[in-house]
Amino acid sequence: MRRIKLKTIHAFIGKIGIAFYFLFLYQAWKICQYGGVRRNLPILLLAVVGGIICAVLLLCSGRKKREKEIKGKKNALFIAEIIVVLLVTGYFGVRIVYAAIPYNGRLSWEIDEYLHKKEIDFVHTNFLEDGAEGIFTDLDKALDLPEKLYITKSFTLSFDEHGEISKLDTFLYGEDEKGTTKTYLISYDKAKNEKITVWVDGEANTNYNSDMQLNPMLQILKTANYKERVATWASLYEAQQYEILYYGRRSFSTAEGLVIVDGEEGVLSQLQSGGEVLGFEVSLHMPEQDGAMPVRYMSNPEYISPDMISEAEEDAQIEEAKKEDAWTTDSSDGSMYFFLDGNQGWRLAVVDAAAGSRFYQLEHTTDGGTNWETASTDPFQGNGGVAEGLIFYDGNFGVAGLSGASQTHSTLYLTRDGGLTFTAVQLPMDTVTELPKTAQEYGLTLDDYSYCEMPEKEGDIFTIRVLSAAGESDAILFESKDNGETWTYIGS
Repeated sequence: MRRIKLKTIHAFIGKIGIAFYFLFLYQAWKICQYGGVRRNLPILLLAVVGGIICAVLLLCSGRKKREKEIKGKKNALFIAEIIVVLLVTGYFGVRIVYAAIPYNGRLSWEIDEYLHKKEIDFVHTNFLEDGAEGIFTDLDKALDLPEKLYITKSFTLSFDEHGEISKLDTFLYGEDEKGTTKTYLISYDKAKNEKITVWVDGEANTNYNSDMQLNPMLQILKTANYKERVATWASLYEAQQYEILYYGRRSFSTAEGLVIVDGEEGVLSQLQSGGEVLGFEVSLHMPEQDGAMPVRYMSNPEYISPDMISEAEEDAQIEEAKKEDAWTTDSSDGSMYFFLDGNQGWRLAVVDAAAGSRFYQLEHTTDGGTNWETASTDPFQGNGGVAEGLIFYDGNFGVAGLSGASQTHSTLYLTRDGGLTFTAVQLPMDTVTELPKTAQEYGLTLDDYSYCEMPEKEGDIFTIRVLSAAGESDAILFESKDNGETWTYIGS
């Protein structure tokens, strides 16, 4: 009888122990996947304590006797239990490992925080007394910062009239002594944490742009009169927050608020003729006070004339056009570009404009846009409007489109000699036998369909859609199988 009881106790306790083990694995996975340690810890501890108690009871009830009893017929059941335990262990083990993979679970974020998050003591908390150098003294002590640092977007620092820093946000990067790029996402909010939080070795656009160097900001702040400016504002306004902003090298088209700290101040007078001044700049302002003009401290300003700006914008437009498979339009003047390859291209240059219409000439380049020659002074045969498209299929055959200002009609022009001469496309509208279904709904007639979209090419077949106005979807279709020599109505 006693043997039967011991046998029953063994079996019962063993299965309870396995159940506690499964509960432990489940709770452990749940915490790793979703977090909530405080919420799930009691159940986890219950599973651990229960498992320990079961193990102790098993040992106390006689392990040797149990070993004898599991022989023979009981062997199979014991092996089955072992297999189940191993399978469940493997299942939850894999899920826990998966939760540790970046972005897959709470555990991954905890691991990332452990490896990359630093809490740094902030000692030099007064900007007016310690300057920006004080901040980097504290950071360098803990992080051993690279000698040359760059910002990814901006450096933002907030402080009160006494100089006490309240917020700090920036993303820096640089090369260490081994040539490895190190990144630092830096943030400080006095209301939340007395320490500076730094995330190291994160992902960032580290292109080492010289316009984004950090050191010019530090040099500007050494000579700028921001302390006097803050004192003046503090005497005029009640308690305010002040902000330092740094975006690297910037350009300005007005001298208003600009203060030259290093370089020729006379360069600002040149802005009266237009253009821009370019240099490293640090702004001081009060974000909550609109009445105070921001002060912009700039070092070594460079004057950029209107002609230089226009040339730079044109170069940028040309480079963009080279990357596109279709035409591009210069938003500043309405010129349209198309490049067949990196060297050969064309542009519809605006030569005159009146009453919402533009007049164009076609220019051609064979050296990637460095030089342009006039191919045709009047590609649209004396007509004005808005260029709708420009495309060349080879060095000779191309199409240009011109629409009226109302966008209810347009004309396509073909060239077969590289743009020297153009011929207007004449579609056989008299062969149209059926209008789009929406024509009757809107009371449209054939005469209302006069807006031609740029041709679509598929193989050797060109298709033109004729609409009642730009942007409409229902169209009359024409196709050509001889490079636009003849066109055939194919339906709607």
